[in-house]
Amino acid sequence: MTKIQNPSEKIKNATTALVMLLGALGLGNQAVAATVTPHRAFYEMQLGVADQNSNVQAVSGRSAFTLDRDCDGWRSNEEYLIEFGGQEGSRDRILSRFESWESDKGDMYSFEISENSSFEAAKDFGGFAEIKSGGGDAYFSMADEVAVALPADTYFPMRHLNAIIDSAENGKTMLAASVFTGAKPDDALLSTNTVIGGWRGEEAAIQMGEFGQDGYWPVQVAYFKPAATAAAPEYEIQYSVQPNGVIRRYVIDYGDFTIIAELLKLESIETPTCP
Repeated sequence: MTKIQNPSEKIKNATTALVMLLGALGLGNQAVAATVTPHRAFYEMQLGVADQNSNVQAVSGRSAFTLDRDCDGWRSNEEYLIEFGGQEGSRDRILSRFESWESDKGDMYSFEISENSSFEAAKDFGGFAEIKSGGGDAYFSMADEVAVALPADTYFPMRHLNAIIDSAENGKTMLAASVFTGAKPDDALLSTNTVIGGWRGEEAAIQMGEFGQDGYWPVQVAYFKPAATAAAPEYEIQYSVQPNGVIRRYVIDYGDFTIIAELLKLESIETPTCP
């Protein structure tokens, strides 16, 4: 029987990157931060397209994403359960949880990942990164004796999003950046190419209540290993984001198959009272 060839790394890295992008919408400059609304969003995930020879031929799942504040920064949490159908009827499943925190100043970031799947041993690890003038360091619980150096031009997610928004406001449509996304040491730092689309004034497909807005920006981000020489990225994420930080829809493209996530419902979250 043909088994799915370990989709967990692709899924985890891509959803981690998406969570970073979502969380980053709450960070950056104050003009941006003032528009973002803490919320909890629920998505249904399904297969978009798959090559005939892809090991993944069916996808079904759900994810829940929470964007919340504390008095020093923003917290994000995503939990998802995805089942993959392979050739010859094989089935595999991933249950994952990702949590992160990022300071309002954008100089510190921490994360925790917990994952169980039908084809790999359980994973449970975290990390912390800090950027100072001249560069930074990242530390991982799985390699606590080793610090991974971050180049001086490394972006944490909020700085990346701030740069994307600044580019959009100034009519620029392309942005290249090195981004620390949070993952295993070999996968945490990625090179990105971002394409920023113009504002689209379209109503949402579902009733959004207090979160409803009259349009969104289409954004596409391609992720590469820093030393990659191939033209094809590790994966791409395309998403439709409102000014208040709500993602209406996103697509994760792994090259041989895609996953589409459609927004099902939204819930409000109380914000803390801070001095």
